[in-house]
Amino acid sequence: MDARPRQRYHAGAMFVLVVGDANADLCARLARFPREGDDSPLAGLDWQSGGSALNVATALARLGGRARLAARVGVDPAAEVALDAPRRAGVALELVQRDPSLATGLCFAAVSPGGERTFFSYRGANVALAGVDAPAAFRDAAWLHLGAHALIEGPQRATALALIDEAERRALGVSVDLCLPLVRGAPAEARAIVARAAVAFANERESEAAEAAGVALGAARVLVEKLGARGARVCRSGQGVGVPAFAVEARDTTACGDAFVAGFLLATVRGALPEHAAVVGNAAGALTATRPGAAPALPSRDEVRGLLVERGASEASLL
Repeated sequence: MDARPRQRYHAGAMFVLVVGDANADLCARLARFPREGDDSPLAGLDWQSGGSALNVATALARLGGRARLAARVGVDPAAEVALDAPRRAGVALELVQRDPSLATGLCFAAVSPGGERTFFSYRGANVALAGVDAPAAFRDAAWLHLGAHALIEGPQRATALALIDEAERRALGVSVDLCLPLVRGAPAEARAIVARAAVAFANERESEAAEAAGVALGAARVLVEKLGARGARVCRSGQGVGVPAFAVEARDTTACGDAFVAGFLLATVRGALPEHAAVVGNAAGALTATRPGAAPALPSRDEVRGLLVERGASEASLL
């Protein structure tokens, strides 16, 4: 049976519309992770573009795809930090709004010596995303992808739901990358979006939280579980297939999941089966783990294709 998500493919229209958060990331490399109330030195500190939706859009563009980002930032210096990486990658930014009063979203990413990251986030202007023009948003679009933070609150939630309705009206595929705040704080909303999704992405913690909250991830036509160093698991019709990871020396896992999603989506809109799309995603995520940071760590098309060729993966032909 053909396991491609049910959608209409557009051979000449390859834009992926990405909706969600755009942040300025303050990335800190920790000498050790502190206890509450402790005092821990930093081994490094820098500003970078970030936010799950922004990272996915940037990764898609760097991989040779076409991405359009719908997000909202402030008019502060942090907005230029946030938009630097997608602008350099060639992401279409005409739908990015500027908020005159709310600050640009900010994420403090604390990276432990082993590469594990812990986030402290302020969503800021992201929650006020509103009034996205559907004809402009979906011009030459092949797919709609949402970072699940967009479904949590405020005008951004209403905007995201309206864009899902429009994507379904246009018979486009819809994917969602789940997040813990949605699964834990609004499980009914999580259940509703998973049931509408052609593809739902979740990492291990999100899968566990979904099970505890009664969110049936299997309701998605394709469920993709991101398993980090163990690769990915693609599930459909109650059956799961493991897709092994590419072994690399990890330095920083920030944005690895976003890189995986971008690789998976690019392969999917080019007609790949989910199991093959996950191989491309694994390669993109693996390379991201080998360098520090979020958006600046995302690999190029040539880098991902080179890794796939080096490891003898036929999916290199998708790039």
